[in-house]
Amino acid sequence: MLFVMMNEEKKKQITSTLFKRVGHFVCPICHQSKFAFLEGYFLEVVQDDYKFMKLDGRMLPSVVLVCNNCGHIDKFSLGVLGLMEQPDDEKKNESSRAE
Repeated sequence: MLFVMMNEEKKKQITSTLFKRVGHFVCPICHQSKFAFLEGYFLEVVQDDYKFMKLDGRMLPSVVLVCNNCGHIDKFSLGVLGLMEQPDDEKKNESSRAE
């Protein structure tokens, strides 16, 4: 059974945005330019202290490219790329400010 993590439209949006922002991407380790796009999102939990895990909702969502030659992993922040969907409450607040 094939497990699909991301629909085609979302993959195209992400890869298109990466190509617009980065252009031709070269691995900083082996200097090859063939990458695999990992379907799915990576969430890194942001912590105040490295000794204790606290899940308070602060996290850094990202997408990942992996070099097909050496396996080097590059992560790209969804927020910086402008690809994060806003919760409905934030959308309502922004639309009311624009009026």
